[in-house]
Amino acid sequence: MVPHIKLARYTALFSALAVFCAGPLLPAQEAQRTPDAALKRLKESNARFAADQLARKDIGSKRRAELTQGQRPFAVILTCADSRVAPELIFDEGLGELFVLRVAGNVSNPDIIGSIEYAVAALKTPLVVVLGHSNCGAVAAAVEGKHLEGNLGKLIDRVQPGRNLPKDKGAALEAGIKANVLHHAKELRSQSKVLEEFAAGGRIKTVADVYALKSGRINWLEVPEDRHGTK
Repeated sequence: MVPHIKLARYTALFSALAVFCAGPLLPAQEAQRTPDAALKRLKESNARFAADQLARKDIGSKRRAELTQGQRPFAVILTCADSRVAPELIFDEGLGELFVLRVAGNVSNPDIIGSIEYAVAALKTPLVVVLGHSNCGAVAAAVEGKHLEGNLGKLIDRVQPGRNLPKDKGAALEAGIKANVLHHAKELRSQSKVLEEFAAGGRIKTVADVYALKSGRINWLEVPEDRHGTK
């Protein structure tokens, strides 16, 4: 666990930063920004994507001008850097809706966690999603136990596919992808007092999922020990 840091201290710091990056919310908008509402929106938008029924998105000059006044993303997405996994597309969202962090293997580290802390504290984003995907090369490398040099090797060392995997190669990769997503979803809270306390207060929820490259659908997973978020 990280050392105890008073949440008020973080909130004050991030609130100061938010003056430059976050626009005001109307009361009606604030009421809709709950973890459950955000999760429902993501599920519905992914269903549209998978069914090839994309909604029209406002990405024109008017929307871009609005976003110069600040950002209010409704969900944080930590996902893989894989070019086939673009959150704004698979969740059928437009500009300024998602706060996206991408790194091979969707692993967490202090830089990633600090960025998420900023989103939930300063931008008041209520939902954190750790998104893995089928056929993930980073997880495959970790499952196979290949020794890799340099920074890539350090990154693969952070991938956590679990132990006692099935002997079948395909099944082992599938199980490893799921285990890795769940591990990093739980690690966000275990390594961040801010995220832990926000979750305990019901202000945020952390969820995990795996994106199927072929179907375009999301398999939503329950995150063990995430008992403080809203249901």
